[in-house]
Amino acid sequence: MERGPLRIEMVIPALDAAGMEAMTARLTRALAARGHHVGVTCIERGGVLADKLRAEGFRVAVVPALGLRSLLRAPLLETWLRTVAPDAVHVHSGAWLKAARAARRAGVTCVVHTVHGLIGDDAEPWYVPFLHHWAARYTDWVAPVSTPLCNYLARRVRIDVAKMRVIPNGVNTDHFRPGPATGALRARLRIASDGFLVGTVARLDPVKNHALLIDAFARVRALVPEAALVIIGDGPLRSGLEGRARSLGLDQHVHFVGASTDIAALYRELDLFVLSSNAEGTSMSILEAMASGVCVVATAVGGTPDLLAGGATGVLVPPGDPAALADGLTRMLRDAAQRRRLAAAGRARADEHYSELVMIDAYEALYGGGTRHTSGSDTLTASGRCVE
Repeated sequence: MERGPLRIEMVIPALDAAGMEAMTARLTRALAARGHHVGVTCIERGGVLADKLRAEGFRVAVVPALGLRSLLRAPLLETWLRTVAPDAVHVHSGAWLKAARAARRAGVTCVVHTVHGLIGDDAEPWYVPFLHHWAARYTDWVAPVSTPLCNYLARRVRIDVAKMRVIPNGVNTDHFRPGPATGALRARLRIASDGFLVGTVARLDPVKNHALLIDAFARVRALVPEAALVIIGDGPLRSGLEGRARSLGLDQHVHFVGASTDIAALYRELDLFVLSSNAEGTSMSILEAMASGVCVVATAVGGTPDLLAGGATGVLVPPGDPAALADGLTRMLRDAAQRRRLAAAGRARADEHYSELVMIDAYEALYGGGTRHTSGSDTLTASGRCVE
């Protein structure tokens, strides 16, 4: 027999405008719409999405758990979780060990952790797998967002596959959908209506490798001079990236527009979407672009090859190779028919395999509050476990 409404507490470092944070906010809203009582606890700071959730009536608390000492004990967080007394604590990347230990010490009986992505084997400090293995001892279910992440956790972190469930991020395919462009972005940036607009949506962080994208775009411009690049998102690297674009003579052709509150409308303005990351879990921006009917060119890292069906619904290029990225972009800009075909295939795949409904049902099942949806992503059928 199904349980009634659950008290669910999301625990996350902060609620900035980025992929993991946006997914957490959407999951919070969706679970509340199903009758559950959902709160969010930030252990570092709030953020723009925290303000939005509060304005919508959600409880969002900032309970500091900072520094190395909090890995051993986070008394404020422990006391807070004992006070709100959730049935389930859902921890997100960056808060795992601290929050899982605090939840157990507070008497929480169900702890779920989503692994949204990793820096990568080469850049990861040697002790991180040990900390993750330790954190898994306090966690009932570990939910990596892609099969490669799951395999990494089994191989490197030595987490039992029996306690892992692959739950890809889901996208609201009603909100992100194909539609006519308003032309507002082109007008704002003074881009001709017959020019090509290539765009990326990502925080300006080293793992997203915008520097590679700018270098590649310099090559694209030499072959397709009517192309412009718009970089949507913000972060600490902005000034350096703007300087890089200027040094390549691209300051009139690479546009930094910062974060946006109406991303869905911006996707529909693009002729081509690009993501140049060094590492990814399940990229929300790729899913949003696919759902919006925009052709995707992306580096073949993390869960991205799965999203693009090995290249059947988008263009995959090797990471860290500006020439390969430039070639992929140029080929798609020059081939309108192929661009339209891949865009349509991407929309169909997002709708069939990566709907938000499937993601919500899967998490609800882990909390013990519902039955997993039976249709949708093949990574959720059977057990949803990773393949070693």
